[in-house]
Amino acid sequence: MKLCHFADSHLGAGENHPRRGESGLTLRQEDIINAFCEAIDQIIAIKPDLCIHAGDLFHKVRPINRIMAIAAEQLHRLAEVNSIPTIIISGNHDAPKQPHIGAAIEVFRQIENLHVVASGRLEIVRVGEVVCHALPHCLTVAAQQEQLTKVAPDPDARFNVLVAHGVAAGMPEFSMADLGEQEFPLELLDRFDYAALGHFHDFSRVSPRAYYAGSTERLSQAEREADKGFAVVEFDPLVVRFEPVSCRRMVDAPVINAAGMRGDQLLQVLTETVERIDTSDKIVRVSVTGVSEETLKTIPAAQIAALKQKSFALNIRLEKEKSDETSESFGRSSIGRIDTAFIEFLDIVDLQGFDRDRLKREALKYLAVEE
Repeated sequence: MKLCHFADSHLGAGENHPRRGESGLTLRQEDIINAFCEAIDQIIAIKPDLCIHAGDLFHKVRPINRIMAIAAEQLHRLAEVNSIPTIIISGNHDAPKQPHIGAAIEVFRQIENLHVVASGRLEIVRVGEVVCHALPHCLTVAAQQEQLTKVAPDPDARFNVLVAHGVAAGMPEFSMADLGEQEFPLELLDRFDYAALGHFHDFSRVSPRAYYAGSTERLSQAEREADKGFAVVEFDPLVVRFEPVSCRRMVDAPVINAAGMRGDQLLQVLTETVERIDTSDKIVRVSVTGVSEETLKTIPAAQIAALKQKSFALNIRLEKEKSDETSESFGRSSIGRIDTAFIEFLDIVDLQGFDRDRLKREALKYLAVEE
């Protein structure tokens, strides 16, 4: 019995990247799609008895049509064309806050051999010798807790597999998580022959039989050192191995201390730093500390823009020089663009009861004139 487990593909992420490819999507969106397609190719080559996607196929509740079409094509290849039974659940990025809207992944129900679980309730899917207990993202923590009371292995099944999207309780990576995070107790996970988890973006073993597959592409600078891919699981005895896929390199450049520098001097140091790294095919972040008001006033903005234009993605973070007052960052420069950062913030916060798309439109309208 062989199972492939992947998750957190976040198709559609990267929409704020400044450059677009021939497809009309941004180059980062293409990166994320290419990694997902490569994972599908590898899974098809492995020919598992079952494939599981543990949530967050899409980055947004309402993915654009082109992203939907690409996902449909790949899932059709996987499940129907190559006859690999596949289960996909909705994650927190896939699940709308208003249940009547329905998750975008529900449109794939017509694909033969693909089992879509997006109801906010536990569903049991039987595939050969495996009974899959699929728990998608629930509307509230209370709803999830109610569903967890129904989760129990089938004593008559040869293999019981739990599929869930959320936080494995006690993981230090989630110690500062929001109170609204949906948690799974470790003792529950260990009752199954395997727990296929989604939500955490690094491949990780959280208990003897519970694993996060990780995301299929790097989605933040915090993931720059992590390999991306999926898990291949064999049973009796349980053996789990990681299969990597290609993804874009992310680099943190050495921190630059700009204390006492004029703007042109800082530009020279930035240029030398970027040339040493070769940013043409990498996502690079450069942090500059000790920036004075004089440095900021004299920095050649056009040349900084040209430096970014030569790079695949270059984020220059300027931090104000220390003073007796609380240190603050310089607006746009510290986090890239304020509008981009705020839109990304809206994508990760709980906006239950609010129209997320309208908030984004209004934010962009006001931030466009913030200066």
